[in-house]
Amino acid sequence: MTERTGTEELDDAVDLMMADPHAPLPRMNPRLAALLRLAAELRDLPREAFKARLRAELLSVARGRGEPAAPAPSAGRPLVTEEDIRARLEELASEPRMVAHDVRAALADLPAMTMRFFASLNRCTIGVSRFSEGSHWERHPAGDELLHILEGEADVVTLTDGGPVRSTARAGSIFICPRGLWHRVLPRSPLSMLFATPGEGTEHSDAQEPRRKGRGRAGAGTRRGRGAAALVAHDLRAALNGLPELAITSNTTAEEADAAVRPIASLDQCTLGVMRYSGLTPWERHPDGDELLHPLEGEVDVTVLTDGGPAHVTVRAGSVFVCPRGLWHRQLARPAVTMFFGTPEKTTEISWAEDPRRAV
Repeated sequence: MTERTGTEELDDAVDLMMADPHAPLPRMNPRLAALLRLAAELRDLPREAFKARLRAELLSVARGRGEPAAPAPSAGRPLVTEEDIRARLEELASEPRMVAHDVRAALADLPAMTMRFFASLNRCTIGVSRFSEGSHWERHPAGDELLHILEGEADVVTLTDGGPVRSTARAGSIFICPRGLWHRVLPRSPLSMLFATPGEGTEHSDAQEPRRKGRGRAGAGTRRGRGAAALVAHDLRAALNGLPELAITSNTTAEEADAAVRPIASLDQCTLGVMRYSGLTPWERHPDGDELLHPLEGEVDVTVLTDGGPAHVTVRAGSVFVCPRGLWHRQLARPAVTMFFGTPEKTTEISWAEDPRRAV
């Protein structure tokens, strides 16, 4: 049997203490007992935000006293061939989901003209790529594609029924390639990019005019109304200009929350947007899809209620985390965070209960 770490021991003790304030303190590693006694003196404080922050800080102190930090999740080897891609997708299906992925770390040693995959978001695969030459034509009948330019600048050429549309996307911007339309990326400089791509049924072409060789017209399989007007890059920093920071409490109204959120675009069933906030969010869950969290500044501690117990994940600026469909989760900003998010549009359930599963 694997010996339990002090961090795991402390985490369980804090969970027990919060669940039953009158329970006696458990016996534990003397090295951590002083921390637990401090937490016990404060456990009757009513504010959930304080309790969540206390948990995070205690765990941080425990790690700083010699507990090994959890290894950073690997985004796998660089992908070049179709065989590489298929093998990596098989690996992803069996990898843990409750991890944050450091985008910069995944890009750090990535050779040019390759990519890495590290998570799934609904029907999409999330990954990073680095390249300086024009890509081939491709289209995705299974859904829209998200391109987030991290470094460099590129033109995205999209073939619409009204002709080719050339859109310039600069560092810090996002671009949505609509379902079913042929498109290609032409870098103006060396390019680093975060993407969410619906791979099922994806077609590629090296032809000058791929529609002549493809099945049907350029718009086949697309939703009506997604024409040239939608083919623009969205600057995330510009979207944040003038946006107030929301200080979240249990008294925060829906109107106050809506005023602090700026929707930018849609990615199939998700609304993409930005917001700034501090405090502890209510519990929420999305029965219709996964949620994407990508902090631009600051960090959040995310708690997800799984069948195996609460999972605690710290998501720092430059990382991405996917909250799985249907699981209750909440976020604690440390101390404030600027977030780029992708949230399912249809149904979101909210709860301020101590354990929302019991309140349903």
